[in-house]
Formats: sequence, C-alpha cells, structure tokens
Amino acid sequence: MIEKRWLFIGSDRRIAVCSEIMSVRGHSCRYVGSDVVTSELEKTIIEFKPNHIVFPILQMKSDFPVQILNKETKLFVGVAEEKWLRPFLDAGLEIQSFLEEEQFVWRNARLTAEGFIAEYYTRTKRVVSGEHFYVAGFGKVGKMVADVLSSLGADITILARSNTQLGEALSNHYNAQRLTSNFEVQEGCLVNTIPSQWFSPGSATKLRIFDLASAPGCLRDSRVFEYYTILPGLPGIHFPFDAATALADALDRMYRR
Repeated sequence: MIEKRWLFIGSDRRIAVCSEIMSVRGHSCRYVGSDVVTSELEKTIIEFKPNHIVFPILQMKSDFPVQILNKETKLFVGVAEEKWLRPFLDAGLEIQSFLEEEQFVWRNARLTAEGFIAEYYTRTKRVVSGEHFYVAGFGKVGKMVADVLSSLGADITILARSNTQLGEALSNHYNAQRLTSNFEVQEGCLVNTIPSQWFSPGSATKLRIFDLASAPGCLRDSRVFEYYTILPGLPGIHFPFDAATALADALDRMYRR
C-alpha cells in the first residue's frame, strides 16, 4: 500500500491546522508556511517526496519548480490563474480545486458570514437587530450573510443583477433590488460579496461598506473611502480550527473520489 504523504503549503493559519488534522487522521504530513517558493520548500519536496500537495488558498506569489515533482503527485489548489497552472497541466499532473468542492464552499460561506458578524460588532459597536443591510450578490456567501443577519433581526435588501438571484431573494422573503450601473444609496450598511469593481459611493454618503469579496474589491476607483472596510479570509482569521476542519473534510472527500 502506497504511503499517503501530504505536503501543505501557505502562511494561512487554516493550512497549518489542516496539516495537523490530516496527520491525526493517519496521513503522513509536512507543512511549509510560505506563499512563495523557498529553498526550504524545495528541500522538503525532494526529501519528503509528497504524493499529495495542498497549495495556499490564494495563488502562490512565484512560479513553482514543477520539474522536482513526482509525476503521480496530486495537486489541490485554491484561487489560481490558468497561466500559473499551465506548467502543471503540461506536465500531466492531476489538479483539483478545493474551492469547487460543493460542501466545502457552503461551509466556508457560513464561516465567512459568522466572521463578518464578529467584525461588524467589533468595528461598529452597534447591534444588528433593526438595522438595514444591503447584501450585494446572492451566491453562497450572500445567502449565508443574509441568513445570519436575518436570524439576528436585521432588515435586509438583496442587490443582484440576475433574475434568478432576485427571484430566490424574494422567495426567501427578503427585499430585492436590481443592481444597475448607477446604483446609489446614502445610508445603511452594504455587505459586498461580488468580486468585481461595480460601485462608486457618492462623496457625501454615510453608507458603511464591508467588502467580503476577493481582490480587487467593489470600489471602482482608488480613493480612500472613510467607511469602506475590506475583509478577506474571515474563516481563517476568526475560526481557524473550524475552517481547517472543513478543508480537511473536503480533501478527504476529494481523495476518496
């Protein structure tokens, strides 16, 4: 029986904890806490000879030495551009994205929503009950944010472009408003889950914006906006063990498949 050797790479706390969890589950694991290729990482690959590699949540900031990998090595990636992945594909290596594993994505969305609530309380010193929140986007994270806010008594308006998302929002008894290029709102709290630059707040607005989407955020220009807060990686920041367990469960499912 071939030994299952897992190498976990990345500075995100979730990756380190996930390595520990997988080790407890009987896998042989190593962890290198770097988002760039280092001599330590190359030495670990050469000596440990991993047959499973888990990359950082976000794409590594340097090219990877594909030539030192075993041809049977299975790769598990998060956010990664096709250009960065191309050398692995050209080498015939198997690649799976844990960000496309359905159960993981839903669990991660829930953790993101609860992490947002923690940030909201800390940063505003205000209650959620009775407050008006605009939630931009009604994908998995948007749905979880709306669900958590609703359970705490918030008044919610879903902003979306697609008829499907607007219909889903209305069927879940939320207010719903079509998101257009000239969208304007002056007060309240906007929680963005759309990973694109779609919004230009007016100079006099008192709208508080919490951006949960990945870079570059929702603002169209680079002006410093007093009430804008970007919050990437909330699961790893607030719930590293729960987030790591969700990732370990996803890797187990992907490995078994």
